[in-house]
Order: sequence, then C-alpha cells, then structure tokens
Amino acid sequence: MSNIIKVGGLKLLFICASLGWILLGSGCESKTEEEVQPEVVSVPAEEMIAIPWNEGWSPAISVTPGIPFELRGSDEIAYDLSGDTDYLCVEIEGRLESIGKAGTSRKAGEIVYWTPLCGEPSADLAEIETSWVTLVRKQEGYPTGLVLVGISPERENGNGGSTFKANIIASLAFPQQDGAYQDISDEDLRGLEAEYKK
Repeated sequence: MSNIIKVGGLKLLFICASLGWILLGSGCESKTEEEVQPEVVSVPAEEMIAIPWNEGWSPAISVTPGIPFELRGSDEIAYDLSGDTDYLCVEIEGRLESIGKAGTSRKAGEIVYWTPLCGEPSADLAEIETSWVTLVRKQEGYPTGLVLVGISPERENGNGGSTFKANIIASLAFPQQDGAYQDISDEDLRGLEAEYKK
C-alpha cells in the first residue's frame, strides 16, 4: 500500500514539476517576445544633415535646382532615404537624376535636392501640400539616427506660384548599448515617423 502511495506521489510530483517548467517556459517566452522599444535621444539635425539654402524655394526665383540636403558624417556613414522620393534628385555628371534611378541609399558627403520638377512627369507645384522625406543614418548596416523633414508651401510669390521651405520635424539618434548597435527594425522606424507626423 505504501509503495502505491509512493509511486502515485512521485507521478503527481513529476506532473507538477512538468507543469511548473511549462508555465515558467511560457512566462519567459512571453517576456522575450514583448516589444523592446529602441532607446532614442534628440540630437541637433546638423549632426546628420545641413540645409545650406532654405529661404523659400521656387523654380522661378531660386538659385539652386531644389532645396539641398547635405548628408553629413564620416566615410563609413550612409543614409537611406524614403518618403516622397519622386521629388529627390542627385547631381550626376552635371545632370539631375532622380534617386529612384540613382538609388535611395546615399553616402555622407553627398547632396540631395528636393524638387518636384525631378520626377517623370514633374509634379504640379500647386497640388503639393506637405511633402515628407525621411533620412535614416546607418553605420555598419545598423540604423543610428533618423531625420524627418516636412516640406510645405510657405507663401505665394509674385509669379503666382508657391515657395517651399523644409522644416526639421524630428532629429533622433539611437545610441549604442553596451558597446553594440541597437537592433532597430523598419517597423520601429515607421512607428517613430508616425509619432512625429501626428
């Protein structure tokens, strides 16, 4: 009789222990699957881009082919550009080329121009309300910063057309953690953009 109780007790102990491990395992799994928010700090936009001429751009009165974005940083830094990329151009051999053709990943030191005249066909300036451009700085393939630029018509000029001005909406850096780059997904970046576009 005591042997039966011992065997039954061992089975019960084994079942309880197994259930405990299963519950503990599922608890750990749910914690590791929780979204970890990236660490984000605001930084001056000049660390990543400069806009050397931003006085209100229009094709009728401006001395530049568009609003220039000068991408800053050392040689190993690259930028991924997204948003209204139809309006973004780079100068190649003296001609403006849409980054849709030239590539949306650009190196630090390059200048990218925002101009609705770059696309094929070019946009109607009167129909543009706000244009959005996002620049994601990358080092060794990891996102380390983000600049969100909003470009809107500023005023009517004497020729009856709008002038456009770029406004830095957000300038963020993703600092290293324990000497390692943060693992930031495209979804994280889209979430940050959406927050600042509200």
